[in-house]
Amino acid sequence: MNSPTSLTSTHNAKLRRKVVTVIWSLRVVACVYTAWVFWLIVRPLRRTPAFLERLGNYWQRDMSDAQDWQVWSVVTLDLALLTILLAAIVCLWVASRHLLSDMSLTATASTWLRRGAWAGLICTVLSILTRPFISYLYTLHLPAESRLWLWNINPSDLLGLLICGVLLMLSYLMAWMSEIAEENKAFV
Repeated sequence: MNSPTSLTSTHNAKLRRKVVTVIWSLRVVACVYTAWVFWLIVRPLRRTPAFLERLGNYWQRDMSDAQDWQVWSVVTLDLALLTILLAAIVCLWVASRHLLSDMSLTATASTWLRRGAWAGLICTVLSILTRPFISYLYTLHLPAESRLWLWNINPSDLLGLLICGVLLMLSYLMAWMSEIAEENKAFV
């Protein structure tokens, strides 16, 4: 006797519970990560002088004359990038909803996963590319020779690019697998 291959069958209830647990865990982690990023973005607004003093000590610059508009412009730039991150999270949330409802790899889930992966890649790349503007905006009140244009790439940036790349590959694999399944269904 052949065992059922669908995740919706009673035979695979244990596997279905594991899939549901993984999906909900990823959803919770994505929400916590987004909240943490938001907190890091708006943190300079809480105690701006203390933040600028620490930043000045780190960059070895006098940041005491920095204007509020400089801090607000950096926060605004980061919040614009956060909207792209939120779009990626929403796309991944919708993809996981389709996975949960069908318990199969569908073209719809693949499309939403691909959109989320592309949004995540765009957010990560733009974050890396705009990093020099942040140091420049913070030091714009200084004389031209003291202004900074710092460009750094962190290991977390590379990890973000890797994760988004894997999600993108997975979305294309899901699309191809669903196409093959549809073709095979037509033969049967």
